[in-house]
Amino acid sequence: MTDLLTRIEEQPPEVLDVIARSMSIRAAEPAMQSICARYMRKICVPDAHVLEVGCGNGAVTKLIMQHLCPTRLLGIDPSSLFIRMAIETFNGEPRASFERGDAASTGQPDASFDIVFAHTVYSHLLDPKGALAEAWRVLKPGGQLVVFDGDFATLGVALFDGDPLQSAVGAVLRNMVHAPYIMRRLPVLAAAAGFCVESLDPYGYVQTTHPDYLLTLLSRGTSAAGRAGEIGQALVDGFDREAQRRVATGTFYGSMLFLSLTARKIDDAP
Repeated sequence: MTDLLTRIEEQPPEVLDVIARSMSIRAAEPAMQSICARYMRKICVPDAHVLEVGCGNGAVTKLIMQHLCPTRLLGIDPSSLFIRMAIETFNGEPRASFERGDAASTGQPDASFDIVFAHTVYSHLLDPKGALAEAWRVLKPGGQLVVFDGDFATLGVALFDGDPLQSAVGAVLRNMVHAPYIMRRLPVLAAAAGFCVESLDPYGYVQTTHPDYLLTLLSRGTSAAGRAGEIGQALVDGFDREAQRRVATGTFYGSMLFLSLTARKIDDAP
């Protein structure tokens, strides 16, 4: 099953609205805001020109603007609806602009950015090598690539061996994530693209009492499995009821490892 986000332009508005709400929920969670503050504050480039690849509805753009304070930020996304949402969110902010574009084909000039940012994007890419080559092209010499994403292979909600709710995670990985292992492979891929990899930092993410993002992720994955005919609606509803029951009884547990990679373009030729 193909990740929905690899076919984002084919999705109906109601599906895009659900994805956009999930983006906003995740970016607003205190646990995720803490993680973003930790990894973004390590990036110190005065007066930076930033290209945010896969900006979505602009939810993470707010955090980038807060922690990096760039002189200019251009966000690109293949979804026209997400671009309209981001433009509306940043109406009146002269430093931020948004255009349609793809990670492997940004449409931007050579050597025009100090930082290329990709937040939870590479796990959805069909062509990560093309995206890395494009990041190299648009970065200035000495510019930084910053990639943050989940190690989705570590996503777990099980409370015991054989926990049926863990099957919902399988639906998420089949339908919502194209490359669950990408962050494990990215250092080698980035080095092969000519980057000098500077760091690969881990961030544990655990949610118990207010797992709003994980609930939306499980719901979107099982709903997509239902639409694809993998499971019936009764099971889709059952997964949702069980997750909600665990939250209500204080027994919900969900966790995943996130990783941030920083790499530098050290010369003009890979």
